[in-house]
Amino acid sequence: QDISEFLKHKTGFTIRPVAGLLSGRDFLNALAFRVFFSTQYIRHHSKPFYTPEPDVIHELMGHAPLFADPEFADFSQQIGLASLGASDEDIQRLATCYWFSVEF
Repeated sequence: QDISEFLKHKTGFTIRPVAGLLSGRDFLNALAFRVFFSTQYIRHHSKPFYTPEPDVIHELMGHAPLFADPEFADFSQQIGLASLGASDEDIQRLATCYWFSVEF
């Protein structure tokens, strides 16, 4: 909650909890409204370096700080706005663009 309130003050983004992976459409649509969905679990200690789904440490250490940057926040929202009403094919393109811009 504290991180979400900080981001709301800095760039208008909020963090909301989610139980698992969202569809590309749902994830991108949320960005249009300056919402970042974050998973709530911590990866198992037997696999500390990899998990197929992002865990809360990845979300809060890797992504949340980016949303404090106004330019990144604006970029994310623009991708989200482009996703509203987009075709499935365009959602795939936008998700790929966002994925490779942010994750790598």
